[in-house]
Amino acid sequence: MIHFSSRLNHAIRVASRAHEGQFRKGSDTPYIAHPMAVAMITQQYLEDEDMFIAALFHDILEDVPKWTYSRDNIREDFGEEVLAIVEDVSEPNINIPVLAAWTERKNYYIEHISNTNNPKSILVSIADKIHNMSEILNDYSTKGEDVWQNFHVDKGREIWFFEEVFKAVKNKEGIPSQAIDDYARILAQLKELDDRSYG
Repeated sequence: MIHFSSRLNHAIRVASRAHEGQFRKGSDTPYIAHPMAVAMITQQYLEDEDMFIAALFHDILEDVPKWTYSRDNIREDFGEEVLAIVEDVSEPNINIPVLAAWTERKNYYIEHISNTNNPKSILVSIADKIHNMSEILNDYSTKGEDVWQNFHVDKGREIWFFEEVFKAVKNKEGIPSQAIDDYARILAQLKELDDRSYG
């Protein structure tokens, strides 16, 4: 694990303030738990402070108003590399909760992560999806099929997205095999839920 530093402490404080009052879908868990988990997962594969901070900030451009914390703030406080990683793993900000908007955002993300060759960006993406899938599996153990009601689209489309991201990253150079193996294992568990519902 990376060593604690004043820069890292500042990043944790910034992320906590930026996501203040936000909660994970369908729960009372403060949202900051997600970027913290993603940041910790990345360090299993590569110990890097910039990547840890970018993981902490990976949802800020999507979910936090720019007057609270913006691209310029990230650049000024933490540098170009952190900003570049965050931009690589951010969806466009389309505030229309309909299927067309969801599909457009996801296709943009898939194309963007397919075209990046920055291992740090790819590892943040992998860690984000690993945590999201793990949370679905955890919630499924108590909520069953009701877990899918937390999302804007149906189960099949959510799983499709995780599969497409996996296809985009699995053959990228410079990515530790353990990261790919972990993603594949959790994706397989998620797909079992889909098969189970039709069994």
